[in-house]
Amino acid sequence: MAQVKYTQKDIYNRVFKEKRVGVGYDPNDVDGFLDDIISDYGVFTKRIEELQTQVGQLQTALKQTQEELTAEDHVREAQPVAPAPVIEEVPAPAPVETPSATPTNLDLIKRVANLERAVFGSENGAN
Repeated sequence: MAQVKYTQKDIYNRVFKEKRVGVGYDPNDVDGFLDDIISDYGVFTKRIEELQTQVGQLQTALKQTQEELTAEDHVREAQPVAPAPVIEEVPAPAPVETPSATPTNLDLIKRVANLERAVFGSENGAN
């Protein structure tokens, strides 16, 4: 894609060389500058046309997608809606404690207490 040579500020601030003889500007300098501006306008026009084409394509794609969605909505409305299945919640199992590689004194005391309750029952543990 061609590059734009001048901005609006460049055009506004442009100062032409004056002719050596007489009053006025150098025609070659002015003509060169105007040729560059004409070239820039060509670049702008081409870019505008590209963008307008792209906008048209996007609008066509959008319209087609909207029509497909509308058709799909009509199909969904025509189908009967089945009731959602009832799902019973099952409580999650309690986390299993994994013994560490080296049991601590507290772990050993808890195990002994659990064994005593299992063997002797809760009556003896209350005394």
